[in-house]
Amino acid sequence: MEKIQWNYKTPGIPDRLFVRGKVPMTKEEVRAVTISKLRLQEDSVVLDIGAGTGSIAIEAAHICRQGKVIAIERNIEGIQLIQQNCHRFQVELDIRHGNGAELLETIDSFDRVVVGGSGGELKEILTLCHQKLRDEGIVVVNAVTIETLYEATQFMRECGYQDVEVISLQTARGKQLRKYTLMEALNPIYIISGSKGQGLVQEEER
Repeated sequence: MEKIQWNYKTPGIPDRLFVRGKVPMTKEEVRAVTISKLRLQEDSVVLDIGAGTGSIAIEAAHICRQGKVIAIERNIEGIQLIQQNCHRFQVELDIRHGNGAELLETIDSFDRVVVGGSGGELKEILTLCHQKLRDEGIVVVNAVTIETLYEATQFMRECGYQDVEVISLQTARGKQLRKYTLMEALNPIYIISGSKGQGLVQEEER
């Protein structure tokens, strides 16, 4: 398999560069916004739950060179794709196969977490993340349904998260049809984010 040296600092690795199967993959435009909301630092410990093909985790690993990225995926095909993509992009991930809530019990703490899939256990997963997320840590949830959007937003607000933000992202890509370019829409997605404890920007004391 060809190895790729990704030397850019901006998120949004082209979709075509990833090894893909039947497991859903977060599209590059969504990844770019998701990574921006995680506010990653070089030494961040990041958890990606429902990692799919590993696209978000791999983007995070390129930024968190002195930290750690843990990718959790319950689909065995997804695990295999994550491994292949790690090899292709020459990054190291802590890859864990299994149920998100169960594996969360084995992890001590982390600075950032992105939930891309919950297997119907979103509230349980968010509760465990809240318990283990370090102060001023950030949670990002990518949702494709109104129900997940509501549940994630309500949870963050009830737990007192700061800077709770909801983005509805709808992207269309140009598709060549003979001499014309048509815009082809991707599925809309909601990106919900919040900070545990103090907000991201503190007002100066007066």
